[in-house]
Amino acid sequence: MADQSKLPSLLWPAASWKVLKKIIRAWYTAESGGGEMTQRGVAKIAGLQPSRLSANKPFLQAVGIIEPEGISLTEGGKQLGLGLTTENERVTQQALQSIVRSNTLLKQLWNVIRGRGTTDSADFEAQVVLLTRLGQDSDYFSTGVNVLRDLLLESGLVGISENNSLRPNITELKEEPKDSLREGPKAEASKVPGLRQIPIAVSTSKIWFIQIDENPDEAEITKFIEMQKLIFSLK
Repeated sequence: MADQSKLPSLLWPAASWKVLKKIIRAWYTAESGGGEMTQRGVAKIAGLQPSRLSANKPFLQAVGIIEPEGISLTEGGKQLGLGLTTENERVTQQALQSIVRSNTLLKQLWNVIRGRGTTDSADFEAQVVLLTRLGQDSDYFSTGVNVLRDLLLESGLVGISENNSLRPNITELKEEPKDSLREGPKAEASKVPGLRQIPIAVSTSKIWFIQIDENPDEAEITKFIEMQKLIFSLK
């Protein structure tokens, strides 16, 4: 799989996850067919206008499904294409898990969900903004946030809680290597009993952890925020 430790400039997809999966299936079919591989040919198989396929290609490259250069699927993209084409749910899920673990943006979002236990829609959107530096004024922002959410859900690494928030899939967590979180072991080792540990994504490659009381009151939270502004000389 292509190295996705550094993301190219992210362009949001102009279509839903359902349409993107149609594109990936068509891409896999065209690539495995043995004939000449062209984007126009992929678009024809997918039943889409070539311009619509081109508009979504940069996002598929950014998340590690299509190679950053050229028009070939990554190894993870090929596995995903196979799973989607054969309608094999397990192959599709394994491919998506591999893609999530290998892609900086997707893995950071997954790490935040794991660290928080549950993440509602507003918090998930806020984390996307923090990690991508792209806000609601960027083209297709809402579409992109929904695609990231749907991709993580279909990977099986996260699920939906009773209040419709994202939650980590405990079964899948057992399969993740112990060093999956760069800062995880240190944070767990220093965790104080009775305190809740909260991850804060500060970039696409770094998460800070803070520890707070299990049930802080509003006044304490306000005071904490003001203290951090003083510490970091923020206005």
